[in-house]
Amino acid sequence: MLSYYISQSNEFVVRTRNTGSNDVFTLKLEDMLTYQTSSYALSGSFTFNPYENILTFSQSLEGSVETGQEFLVEISGSNSGSIYYGSMQVFGSQSIDKPNYTTQNEKFVSNVTDNEYIVI
Repeated sequence: MLSYYISQSNEFVVRTRNTGSNDVFTLKLEDMLTYQTSSYALSGSFTFNPYENILTFSQSLEGSVETGQEFLVEISGSNSGSIYYGSMQVFGSQSIDKPNYTTQNEKFVSNVTDNEYIVI
């Protein structure tokens, strides 16, 4: 599942089916609740490694998605048809500091180690 964070830089890396590197790629999102479909051309915002079929892309969805939405994702190439199927969930901004957790077990403390291991 892909995770999209609102108001942040989102870069996705997916492994696709075999396709040509000269394809024009299209990202199609189908809302799992309303079944509305939206399409985005990935022109200029992607790189494709044809040897490993790795597609790296970034796409801004600001203004068209809301926190909590879930989508079915389809990426298709102009010459090869559908090359990737998956899902995406939209999350709020992650700029909020995480809380500091305190332990309730102050009596027993782990020994300090330097994380060296002996391989036999």
